[in-house]
Amino acid sequence: MSQPVITDDTTARRYRMSVDGEEVAYVEYDPVGTASILIKHTEVPAAHEGKGYASAIVRHVLEDVRAQGRTVIPICPYTMNFVRKHREYLDVVREDLRGSL
Repeated sequence: MSQPVITDDTTARRYRMSVDGEEVAYVEYDPVGTASILIKHTEVPAAHEGKGYASAIVRHVLEDVRAQGRTVIPICPYTMNFVRKHREYLDVVREDLRGSL
């Protein structure tokens, strides 16, 4: 098995993770102006659960958004809980929402 590959499919508004050409996880998002993205949903097909793909793709998305100088609006429960557990990503959450996490 090769390493996961993560791409930002801007047309579909999805970050996609694939292993050996098979999609194993994705994160759906919507742009909010030019400064933020709304993270709507994280999905891992049942056949790929328990392999750490969800945390890996959410970590990648947060780091990518941070590198772009943007912020996230996490309405996805998985992403909200990820940030609660990994406070080093709190700075990526839009400032007015940080208090709710």
